Amino acid sequence: MNRRKVIGLIGAGTTASILPTSKILSYYEKSLYELDTLSKYSSTDNSEDFWNQVRLAYSTSANIINLNNGGVAPSPKIVQDAVEHYNKMNNEAPSYYMWRILDQGREPLREKMATICGCSPSELAFNRNSSEGLETIIFGLRLKAGDEVILTKQDYPNMINAWKQIEKRDGIKLIWLHFDFPIEDKNIIVSAYKNAFSSKTKIVHITHMINWLGQLLPVKEIADEAKKIILKSLSMQHIVLHMFHIKSLT
Repeated sequence: MNRRKVIGLIGAGTTASILPTSKILSYYEKSLYELDTLSKYSSTDNSEDFWNQVRLAYSTSANIINLNNGGVAPSPKIVQDAVEHYNKMNNEAPSYYMWRILDQGREPLREKMATICGCSPSELAFNRNSSEGLETIIFGLRLKAGDEVILTKQDYPNMINAWKQIEKRDGIKLIWLHFDFPIEDKNIIVSAYKNAFSSKTKIVHITHMINWLGQLLPVKEIADEAKKIILKSLSMQHIVLHMFHIKSLT
């Protein structure tokens, strides 16, 4: 499975239930066709033709170079058109269109997306972004006063604030690690986590890629040490892995 196939499957599964007009559908199909036609040039000297077509799918300003496509990525034109269409439709008669029309498309969409993701529809939940998704998990964990959560000063700010809120709400103890990144020797990172583990550790919050400078943390090695030291005493309930804004699908 690659990104192109996933996008194609999403389009095939959701076009009929989401895209509102023949104009948008025509634009969407035309874009997919042109991207497929240009894909053979993506690794050749003509790759600029391919990426120019991708660029045209967005309405970003030509006067500003946007280097932040993570948490505030721009929406493609087709998404903007769909949002505008449904907003106008909903305001024509909110109680009718919201409950009788739009609501009817939610579960079929969940089922189609679950097929693409290889899971049960009941295991799939839609949220607005990865921060909201992880915060939903964090706020729902059953922690009690004195439980320890290990995290770093370099974690994503929204996650740090979420843990601080749990600290005030439930009286948990936050164990802070601080690294002088970049670090090439992963053993230094693993040792820092290992030394912070205790019988009271309940959560190890790991940011796989530090968004500030791209440092990758050795997640597998940290998890292995957590299993040996903490799970051995049956005191650890969860290990949370925060995969921060990973764009590529393989």
